[in-house]
Amino acid sequence: MPGMHPRNDGAFAMTRRLHLVFFLMLLISPPLFAATVTGRVLFDGSPGENPKIDMSADPVCRSLHESGVFDERVIVNANGTLKNVFVYVKEGLEKTSLAPAGEVVLDQKGCSYHPRIQGMQAGQTLTILNSDSTLHNVHAFAKNNKEFNLGMPLQGMKLEKTFSNPEVMVKMKCDVHPWMTGYIGVVDHPFFAVTNEEGVFEVENLPPGEYTFEAWHETYGTKSQHVVVEDEAPVEVVFQFSAREIVDEAAGLKIKAAEPKPLKELERFDDSAALNVPRPKSGWWLPPNVSTYGRKIDRLFYIILWITGIIFVGVQSTLLAFLIRYRARTGAQAHYTHGSKRLEVIWTIIPAIILVVLTVLSQRVWREIRGTPPAGAIPIQIEAEQFAWNVRYPGQDGKFETSDDIKTVNQLHIPVGKPVRVRLKSIGKDGNHPVIHSFFLPEFRLKQDVVPGMGIDVWFEATQTGKYEIACAEFCGLGHYRMRGFLSIHSPEGFNAWLREQAIA
Repeated sequence: MPGMHPRNDGAFAMTRRLHLVFFLMLLISPPLFAATVTGRVLFDGSPGENPKIDMSADPVCRSLHESGVFDERVIVNANGTLKNVFVYVKEGLEKTSLAPAGEVVLDQKGCSYHPRIQGMQAGQTLTILNSDSTLHNVHAFAKNNKEFNLGMPLQGMKLEKTFSNPEVMVKMKCDVHPWMTGYIGVVDHPFFAVTNEEGVFEVENLPPGEYTFEAWHETYGTKSQHVVVEDEAPVEVVFQFSAREIVDEAAGLKIKAAEPKPLKELERFDDSAALNVPRPKSGWWLPPNVSTYGRKIDRLFYIILWITGIIFVGVQSTLLAFLIRYRARTGAQAHYTHGSKRLEVIWTIIPAIILVVLTVLSQRVWREIRGTPPAGAIPIQIEAEQFAWNVRYPGQDGKFETSDDIKTVNQLHIPVGKPVRVRLKSIGKDGNHPVIHSFFLPEFRLKQDVVPGMGIDVWFEATQTGKYEIACAEFCGLGHYRMRGFLSIHSPEGFNAWLREQAIA
């Protein structure tokens, strides 16, 4: 048409693409006039000593820390600051499309989680590694996200998971090694940090505004600060935690506490001399007996072995003699014989007498082992699942299923010279589809099937200290080989000290 210029479609399309690229750059680029918030987390008081971790239940873990290793729940730096405090913007942010830089990795290395405390953005990928040559499983105790519990039996294994919703904090734990604990702070923005060896944190690219910062520590709870960010002016924040205030993780309540006492005042007891008793090698025969009724079972076993052994030798010798005497020979005539009633009566009565005697002897031992447990036996519950032994002790209230219960996984602790009563149950993974297991303590001559839907009681009493293996003697699935636990037999003083330490852990 007159007065109009022809449309340049190529130029128009290029302009639209440039606008789109510019718009995307605005979305992903840091905001204008963004500021950096730095700060420190100070600590007041004495945190006491971190408890020493007993890794002897897993020879691989123990070999990685020959000089010993301590828990890292509270790390106070040399300058009086706290390490491993998660700091993040809790309130005041508008929705942002910015994503944090770098990969989020949780490495199971040296039978510990590395890092112990870290943060990530909701929807970001969490890479979980197993750098150890032993079985780990990573169990996420999430509330706002889907809980998962995944085994990682091989060195070099790699898993990837995501958390869809913000949650501060997600507790990570290894059910195979109960001392392995870590925390991940999941937020819906990239403005978070974790204090380092100097107790310092840094949050970058925060736009101007008024915010609420929160600092979280696994033992001392949370502290909040109101922070105002103006243009590009640097902002410094200081948090203060105190050893006189701890947090009950289960209830979320803050508890006023006195200054932590030194370990010697808590009457910690070194029971290593009792636990590290060398185990005698059993060779191809029975393992050594360490239970009160094991000798009676062994005696009955040897009686049956001798009787069946003598009968076996007699029958085979008679068979050999008959083969030689009545072999085919030239001129020998075959003839038939009629049975002897006297012999028939003899070989009927003798086995019957043997069976009656064995029944009487067995019944005495059976009544002792399967009868009522001795008075004063220590109650313990063990729930078998694919593929772990979940052990539970009653707390100070003497009742199970209460908040002060003491729980371990694949580690059973008992005192020497005192009977224990164990109630065995089979539970399914996540409460579904329980299967048959078999609780087997070879040194105690104890083997009991754990049947779904049944609570089965067994009791035993140790006659000497040391460490022994708990095996599952029933094929319970493809991961059956991983269902291995350990029994630690303490001195009476060492067992009481262990209970005290677990109660305050």
